[in-house]
Amino acid sequence: RQAKRVPSTYAPIQSRFCTYAMAPEAPKGMVDLLPAQKKKGAKNAAPANGASPIPNWPPEALREQGNELFRRGDYGAAAARYAEALKVKADDAMTLANRAECYLRVRQFHLALVDADAALAADPSHHKALYKRAMALNGLGRYPDAIKALERLLDEEPEDPAALNALAECELLQSQAFAGDYHMPSLLFGRSATSFRRCADYVGPVKIIGDRPFGRGVVTTRAMRAGELICVASPLAVAPLTAGAEAALVGGLVGAASRNPQDLAVILALPSGGDDDDASGAVPPDAAKFRRHLSKGDESLPELPPREVFARRAANVVKTSAVRSADSVGVYPFPSFLNHSCAPNACKLMVGHTVFIRAARDLVAGEEVFMKYFDVTMPKPERSAVAKRLGFECACPRCKLEAVGEDEAAAATERASKQAKAAKDAAVADPANKKKGGDKDGEKAAARAAAESLSAEDIGSVAMLIAQLRAKAKELHGDISQQMAEYKRTKGKSAAPDPNHLMELTVWFEAQMDALGLSETQKAWARTSVIQVYSNVQLCLNAAGQLEARAEMLGKVAATLNATDPCSYDHVKQTAIKVIHQRVAAGGAGKEKIIAAAEAEAAAVHSLRYGCGGGSDEEEKELMAEMIKITGHAVEEGAQEFCEA
Repeated sequence: RQAKRVPSTYAPIQSRFCTYAMAPEAPKGMVDLLPAQKKKGAKNAAPANGASPIPNWPPEALREQGNELFRRGDYGAAAARYAEALKVKADDAMTLANRAECYLRVRQFHLALVDADAALAADPSHHKALYKRAMALNGLGRYPDAIKALERLLDEEPEDPAALNALAECELLQSQAFAGDYHMPSLLFGRSATSFRRCADYVGPVKIIGDRPFGRGVVTTRAMRAGELICVASPLAVAPLTAGAEAALVGGLVGAASRNPQDLAVILALPSGGDDDDASGAVPPDAAKFRRHLSKGDESLPELPPREVFARRAANVVKTSAVRSADSVGVYPFPSFLNHSCAPNACKLMVGHTVFIRAARDLVAGEEVFMKYFDVTMPKPERSAVAKRLGFECACPRCKLEAVGEDEAAAATERASKQAKAAKDAAVADPANKKKGGDKDGEKAAARAAAESLSAEDIGSVAMLIAQLRAKAKELHGDISQQMAEYKRTKGKSAAPDPNHLMELTVWFEAQMDALGLSETQKAWARTSVIQVYSNVQLCLNAAGQLEARAEMLGKVAATLNATDPCSYDHVKQTAIKVIHQRVAAGGAGKEKIIAAAEAEAAAVHSLRYGCGGGSDEEEKELMAEMIKITGHAVEEGAQEFCEA
């Protein structure tokens, strides 16, 4: 999945990213790039190309016309009108500063910087231009230079509120970008007086390598501790997870590249999986490309390819590199290089639309970093189907374990399906099943036949063991589901489903894993593929009032996720469920100790995932208690993670 530099034949006839001397004219394509934008309630704004030349008008009058267009929100037309004024008076600092603001509003920070510098060259004491320069540098991620500009402005205007606020933001972003110093409570809960929702991108002690058999990847450059930040990234493009999301992302990437040559350079470096992405031969990009705060503004930047060529590449980037969350999907620069594993060693957290990736366990120097692209609690056939739709085949150690005997298990499952269909047809045709309580749809007969067929197979592999357990559990599923539904409907007045049958299945499964000689890690991987069975056991135990047994099962599920999907939201939720359970169920002389142990386990996992609340002072303890409480409520209400957009 290597990306090559776009050949010179792709270069457009006219660059949109020219560098200008003092008093630059409006760049070619600027007017076309900026659609008319209106403020709420504004009159119809003039089209972006509606600012026709008006000869012999004084520059002040042209500037005022630009100001009026700006107030309407038509930044393209305003920039064009300011360009007309600059043709008359090229060194008008006020007009240059005003056009710089137009560029800031449409996030063309490189052009805003050019105009702000030109304005300052014309009038070094122009405070407005100095502020525009600082904001352009801030937008470019050049926080140290932005801070210098703001400090210079505050030397002359010590009480300027906008400059003071901007300085606080730039200092915060600089700390984030250079040191990965994010005040997570502020981001998660908005508890700081300077709680800016925006985050700077950060790349930790990792690098991109290109010698992976399946493409590029990310490895550590030193040992990392669990919970340490690997990277933080805001999206180049993001869209709701609905129909049309892919087209929206492609449009977003095209727009980002058109506005900002830095974004274009990053997009051209991202994995695309297309004909222009030679995963085996291209040199992997230097991680410095994703550390914009180190830029001095003297980098060689690429030309924008023709729109059709770039749109094709953008579509490939979206298909290869897009990252999903609960309700949205986005293209994130550095995380695009992380490969997938069904037993990841890194966890992904979405705060709004910003992605935080942390080490989920201790990592050694040179270890490859893996995150999950999809739910890894599914059995391998289902995981493989999802991976295939995403355009790759997973070769992680867990998938290799479950691949042994996979063909035999698939063939046995196919035979069982045929037996199930025959049994279902017979049950549906049986008049006795037409009576009340009969197997009218034949589902019970089908599940029983499938379980009997698979149970006759020899268990020589994890794949066959998982297939048998799933078939046996499905045989019990119908009756247990009906009993549980009735139990909930009557609010506990009807009989709870008997947990013993499912418990016997899990005991059998554990014994078979021992017989196969699996290690503890391999057992956890196999158990994860049938984790729903274990979760159903604890639900039945809870309904039956067998609270001590439920606590033990909750612990087993949490330990399984800790080995297979550490610090994931599923893992966090499981520890919160255990806390809630122990607070209600624990009794006797050791009650406080039992509850404290559950709370400590939950706190450890929460602090690793969220990057806060792990301290010993009262404020940290209160924060952790609130996070566990929020997670518990989310479990009860079936809600998504509280910090997602």
